Amino acid sequence: MTIHQSTGLSRWAAACLVALPLSCFAQASPLWAEAARAHLYGIGGGYDTALQGYVQEVMRHAQGPRIDIVMLPAAFADDPVLPEDPGILADDVAALQGACEAVLARSQAARVRFSQGCNVRSAPLYVAADARDPNVLEALYSPSLDGVFFNGDDQGYAMRILANTPAEAALNRLAGRGVVVGGTSAGAAIQSLVMNAGYTEAGDATTALQKGAIDMWWRQTPNQRGLIFGSQRLVIDEHVYSRGRLGRMINASAQTAEALGQGGLLGVGLDYDTGIAIDGDRQLRSVSGVSSAVVVDLRTADARYRWQGEQQALSARRVLTHLLPPSQAIGFDLARRAPLLGGMRLNWLGQGLPPIRPQLAVSDAVATLMLSGDISGDLGGPVLHRFTALAKPAPLSEARPPRGLVRAGQLLIVASAFASADDARALVSTYNQALADAGWTGSAARVLIQGQDLLDPKQFASATGVIFVGGEQARLATALADPRLRASIWQALHSAQVVMFEGAMLAAVGERFDAVSGGDSQDDAIAAFRADNAQVQAGLGLVRGAVFEPRLQLERRWGRLYGMAAHCRACGVWGISESSAIVIAKGQAQVLGANPVVALDARRALFATGDNGALAAFNVLLDVYEPGDVLGRSW
Repeated sequence: MTIHQSTGLSRWAAACLVALPLSCFAQASPLWAEAARAHLYGIGGGYDTALQGYVQEVMRHAQGPRIDIVMLPAAFADDPVLPEDPGILADDVAALQGACEAVLARSQAARVRFSQGCNVRSAPLYVAADARDPNVLEALYSPSLDGVFFNGDDQGYAMRILANTPAEAALNRLAGRGVVVGGTSAGAAIQSLVMNAGYTEAGDATTALQKGAIDMWWRQTPNQRGLIFGSQRLVIDEHVYSRGRLGRMINASAQTAEALGQGGLLGVGLDYDTGIAIDGDRQLRSVSGVSSAVVVDLRTADARYRWQGEQQALSARRVLTHLLPPSQAIGFDLARRAPLLGGMRLNWLGQGLPPIRPQLAVSDAVATLMLSGDISGDLGGPVLHRFTALAKPAPLSEARPPRGLVRAGQLLIVASAFASADDARALVSTYNQALADAGWTGSAARVLIQGQDLLDPKQFASATGVIFVGGEQARLATALADPRLRASIWQALHSAQVVMFEGAMLAAVGERFDAVSGGDSQDDAIAAFRADNAQVQAGLGLVRGAVFEPRLQLERRWGRLYGMAAHCRACGVWGISESSAIVIAKGQAQVLGANPVVALDARRALFATGDNGALAAFNVLLDVYEPGDVLGRSW
């Protein structure tokens, strides 16, 4: 594997290309030793349930008789004179005070130990000058202080204020004496020394696997980093499930692997209202809140990766991932890069495991199979152009199948699993013009709406190209129960030149599918990581040992992949992004389009359920394939 140096790295980072991360950072900072003593607690966003997890961590180290916490609004990223800022800060202080009181109320022993209760206050650390303000420093040097908590908003803004200031020196001293430093959202991101500062102007959830989509802070300047006592083994990200940032996490970890060597740093992602303790940079434990944490590791399973094309998109194999929900039994050994269950390490035992690849179960099919993640928003893109080219009639001498000889060229579009015929017709009506724009010169495609139009398999015998479009996965089971639809699909595969399964109909192609209707809300993205969320139904089984999920990036469906992997560990679980497709022909499957395809391999994985119902997953391999990649193959 060729390692390419990241552009924009400092000479310090370049010198560390082949060094161990810990030794590299130790040379970079005389204060590095404080990371090994620091007790950190990151929350992925919000000021709700997970605040109690932070308070419990503070109580583990506090002496009493009162719990003293100071809240710092360094990440607010607003002009501090704006009237809403004091109100927001007051609300956040009240939320943390309430969380502290709620924890004390549950334990008689804690009430005795902390007989004077909770005292949460704030210090006005809004702008760079405040990091030298005597009033702020006085609050941070208080000998009674047990905890410091950072609000969320903008981690880059926070570090521009804090880096190399008396306030950071005071925080470093606090961390060294055991004061618990916590934070939510941006306040969690600053808790790793190498910091993901967020998306660049080119970045969002649909471009997150492109190298230039994220702003990595490697100490390019003295201020471009996280807290000096932050974790040296991790890059922390936040709002990971709700905002579809797992791709961003993998990107960040791959960039550290490129810059630091030896698999780089672990990625740790936290979702909204979910927190985790980072104990002395040795262990992750005490997950709290409504969801789970996710760990990304490019070392343990010997991951391979490279950056491809003009956009420098990440193509990666054998990225090891873990989901850690709340449970006293669950933790993670940072030094040995292994999840912990009941105090035992769950070591990776998948060396030599062959890669997964989709294989057609219909051995005598003649059609090229196109599995599309939803091109309805990109009908002018390469997927429909390829379909059109493949559907054009072949010359007599090359016609397929021989029994059909040549056809004039006929297209069919079949719409299934829609809430109504009007919904189906409204969507597929746009395809005919798009097909013409893509170069189709034959007659307009004939549209058939399941439940309204007659599906006669004989209609498909003369078609050169067929598109099966699906509306909602929750309606697929009813649609697939129709023997005429199944017979029509079989006929199309055995007579057409190309057959495309689009949108929700993509999910029907595999052995099983998730019958949960696709929702694009943040709540849906979080719920997908619950152990009971997947509603598993039998698919058509056209591709052996496979599960497919469309709209991966646009609708943030990463959790659905893990949910289906838990139900079918022997299956390859494939997430196909919008505007892309897998093309299966001549025994080979290749990615086509603009966006990546992601595969989960759970053959050596273990699954469980956390105390809050969230899915626990250990040792799940993740592959990222970019357009042009052949599935199941490296380089």
